[in-house]
Amino acid sequence: MKTSHQQPSLVAATATWVALGLLAALVFVSCAALIPFSESMATEYPEFRGLRVPLLTIALAVGLCVEVILVSTAVLVRFIRRDRIFNPAAQRLVNVLSISVLTATTTTGATLAFIPGPPLLAIMIIASVLVGITLFFVLLVLKSLLRRTALMRTELDEVV
Repeated sequence: MKTSHQQPSLVAATATWVALGLLAALVFVSCAALIPFSESMATEYPEFRGLRVPLLTIALAVGLCVEVILVSTAVLVRFIRRDRIFNPAAQRLVNVLSISVLTATTTTGATLAFIPGPPLLAIMIIASVLVGITLFFVLLVLKSLLRRTALMRTELDEVV
């Protein structure tokens, strides 16, 4: 006897994939635009020219982490839609999400060493690091819930 599970509708899954795709495109375009923008800022403010490469590298690394997060989330939506969320591959994707969030958070925190700007900018960076840390811990809790639910489902399948 197979138990039925409520799956998200195809419309909801498709809307999620479209939104994630648009966000991924926006992040990609933003990262591509950072290169000429950083050059023009280095020309306009020559006293900060030495910070161009480190800050650009950090920004591109965070952009890459965000892309990984968006793609992993899209694949997890696919797993949910196909009722494969309890698959070990889904747990690995949650690990990828956690590592990507932690990497982006750490990288963002590293910008504090390079920021000569106003205190408000430092406060915004610290706030984004706190958000990243919180998101990382939420993902850890969700990962443990996913693992526990997968074990419970395996036990239920054995009983049935």
